[in-house]
Amino acid sequence: MLIGSVATSLCSAGGFCAGSSVVVKHQVSFSPVLGFLVSLTRFQRINGTAFVFSAAMPAALSVAASEAITILRDSPSILGTLQENVRTVRSILDRLDCISVPSHHASPIIHIQVRTAPASSLLPTAVPLSASKPSNPTSALPRNPQLFDIDGEERLLQEVVDEVLAQGILITRAKRLRGQEMSEARPSIRLAISAAFTKKECEKAATTIKTSLVKVLGKRR
Repeated sequence: MLIGSVATSLCSAGGFCAGSSVVVKHQVSFSPVLGFLVSLTRFQRINGTAFVFSAAMPAALSVAASEAITILRDSPSILGTLQENVRTVRSILDRLDCISVPSHHASPIIHIQVRTAPASSLLPTAVPLSASKPSNPTSALPRNPQLFDIDGEERLLQEVVDEVLAQGILITRAKRLRGQEMSEARPSIRLAISAAFTKKECEKAATTIKTSLVKVLGKRR
């Protein structure tokens, strides 16, 4: 299954899910959350009732997405600049041992989480399958859920946000509606890297964030 979104990357709304006809039919019937679904066999459907009648994309957002695609086609170098900025920020943040960055190394959306365990224990392979709990196909809960203190970590991350703001840089925590999901997402700071930033601006911002993380999280030791 291939999933794409124009909401995050193109500042619009909607997306697509591409796969076999079986996958597309299943998604249309049970989870029409992405708006429209496209099969690799060119079998197309836009008939999720909840979407069609109550959540259709506004015309302005459609135009915005189309214009964004046009800009990318006319100026493909923007993507190269964006990736360079991402590498610049990650090269500074990845050195810290007090945080973990679960985002893909190429993603311009960077989540920063408090690290409460050795790096090796964060990897799925750190726990042998023979020692882990058996999976439960009737439950949506993960087999080996990661344990963390939501309130405590959110307070720490907010301290980092406030400290960075005092240095003239605005960042934010990822905001979530708690109690709405069976498996809660870990608190994080969410950075959105842009191709509009210069390399020096990225270095300055990342260095400021790094200093604030060390200052705030160092208090725990």
